[in-house]
Amino acid sequence: MGYYVILGIIVLIVLSGIRIVQQNTVYVIEFLGKFKRIMTAGLNFKIPLFERVAERVTLRQQNFALKNTYPSKDKVIVDISTNLIYAVDPVEESVKKYTYSLTSRNQSIGAIIENSLRTYVAKETHEGILEKKEELATHIRGDLERQFSDWGMVIFSFQIMEISFPPTITQAMSEVVASEQLKKAAEYKGEATKIQAVKEAEAEKERKRLQGEGIALEREAIARGLKESIEIVKNATGQNSREIIALLTLNQYLDTMKTMGNDARSKIIFMDTNIRTTTNMTEQLIAAFESQGMDGGPSVPSKK
Repeated sequence: MGYYVILGIIVLIVLSGIRIVQQNTVYVIEFLGKFKRIMTAGLNFKIPLFERVAERVTLRQQNFALKNTYPSKDKVIVDISTNLIYAVDPVEESVKKYTYSLTSRNQSIGAIIENSLRTYVAKETHEGILEKKEELATHIRGDLERQFSDWGMVIFSFQIMEISFPPTITQAMSEVVASEQLKKAAEYKGEATKIQAVKEAEAEKERKRLQGEGIALEREAIARGLKESIEIVKNATGQNSREIIALLTLNQYLDTMKTMGNDARSKIIFMDTNIRTTTNMTEQLIAAFESQGMDGGPSVPSKK
């Protein structure tokens, strides 16, 4: 009976020395209160009574979120939210540092982040902090990596999640942005108006040039046609140039009257339709041409 009791005690002692460590976890083993070694994932054994598991350390990535206020260089209180992603270095020496370096890890991690943020923010204006958000994250991570290495941890990422200011500052910044946008809009509108005015002026210039060329061509065609008409009538009737021009001018006058009468935009036209009026007009045209000395050299003033 005593034999079985002793055997049972031995079995219990042996079984108490068996440890199964989960994946991504290590056990810190102390021998009589002093760090001895670490157990990695899988089946492990420890010396009963003399060795104990001091701490179970996870090797998984961990998040540390922090939100606090910090005064900027221009005395604006800035609210900054951050998130740190880190993990314990699986090397034995690093696990030992992680286990024995800090009494309160979260408090120490929070304190070093706040100190680094406070130092950086105090050197920048609130606008500069917004513009240098990525630079801020890189700077803080650089500060933390040196200290975390001494604590047996490695940093995977440090993120600036949010930067906010008091409502009055936010409103003032919004007004500045709105003012800048309005200024740019006014500049763009002015430039567009200027371009439009230049284009319209160029188009008007081109229109007048083409119109002038058209009028010149029209007059040239009229003169050419008039010359040909005079030659034809002169050969057919034997009339002189003055009489022919007077007749053609009268004909042009009558055509003009006809055109005005057929135009839908014409309102009321008062004109003398007496045949004597037309005859008088013809005689006056011939007299005018004769006074100018047409078709016979310069006119000679009459003697009184």
